[in-house]
Formats: sequence, structure tokens, C-alpha cells
Amino acid sequence: MPKSLRLGTELEKTLERYCAETGETKSAVIRQSLAEYIVRRQRKRRAPSAWELGKDLFGADRSAAGQGNVSGRVKTLIRAKLRAKYHR
Repeated sequence: MPKSLRLGTELEKTLERYCAETGETKSAVIRQSLAEYIVRRQRKRRAPSAWELGKDLFGADRSAAGQGNVSGRVKTLIRAKLRAKYHR
């Protein structure tokens, strides 16, 4: 179904240059752009997954540089800190 669309002068020029460089039609570029825009907007509206909610926390327990596997030695490290604090 045909639709009319008003683009600003600059956007129209940019679209024309892009189409001249790529050989694509304006209609094809506009259709693809609109489809990608809608997909991006739908992703933003949906509820985030568990991974998306916690991705900044995953791996937060990783060892500091040069410390080796801290999570596997946590008891030993705590014991050493307590000894250093209370056994001058």
C-alpha cells in the first residue's frame, strides 16, 4: 500500500547520496530502516531477561589481577586477614 512521507531537506539529500552509492532504491532503504527501527523499539519495550538484568554482576567475583582463584580460596584469605589484624 503506497504511503507518502515528508523528509527534511538534509535527510532527503543524505538518502539520495546513500542510494547513489549503494545502488539501492529509496523505497527499499526506507522499508528496511523502518523495519529495523520497529524491532529495536519492541526490544526496548519488552521486559528484560534475567541475563540483561544481571549482566553487570556476572563475573563480579572474579579474582583481582595476580590473586589467582579467590573464590576457591576465600576461607584461607579471610583467615589470613583476621590473623594479620589480631596477631600483630
